[in-house]
Amino acid sequence: MKKTLLIGLLVFSLVALLVVGGTMAWFTSEDEVTNKFTAGTVKIEINEHEFEDIIDWNPGDTTDKDVSVKSLGSKGTYVRVSLTPVWLDGGTETDLATSNVTLNTVNSDKWIKSGDWYYYYKIMDKDQETELLLDSVTLAGSGTNNDYQGKTLRINVKAESVQASHEAYKDAWNLTSLPAEVEIWTEGGAN
Repeated sequence: MKKTLLIGLLVFSLVALLVVGGTMAWFTSEDEVTNKFTAGTVKIEINEHEFEDIIDWNPGDTTDKDVSVKSLGSKGTYVRVSLTPVWLDGGTETDLATSNVTLNTVNSDKWIKSGDWYYYYKIMDKDQETELLLDSVTLAGSGTNNDYQGKTLRINVKAESVQASHEAYKDAWNLTSLPAEVEIWTEGGAN
């Protein structure tokens, strides 16, 4: 009888332990946090306001050629533009001099010339557009001889942008500094 009672107590104790242990296993908790970091964007477009190809361009003529740049990305960006005139013959570049071509730039207080580039004076935010850089092009009367007859002038407009933060221009544009008149990015002051 003692043996049966002892076995009964042991079985009862094991059942009680399993019930308590099982009950404790039911109290659980989980937590999960998802962190998303979306990189900003740097994107620009060149705007050539209502430019139409000119046919029968004559020495002494000045033709409107408005050029500005618009920032479309989410990051604050530096913008620079190069303007390169090239004479073409049937679509092929020639070695004709372009010294008879004057690119009539404007807003020299907003566009800072350094080397072959014009740097916009301030950091551009999304949907901002620069003031005009180029307003018109003039074909000089002197220096334009018969070699230019039938040739086509092409103005290559190249715009580049780089994020303003963390001195990215140093790596992207291989510069040690921006022209002195260009706004400097400050921590917390821009995107």
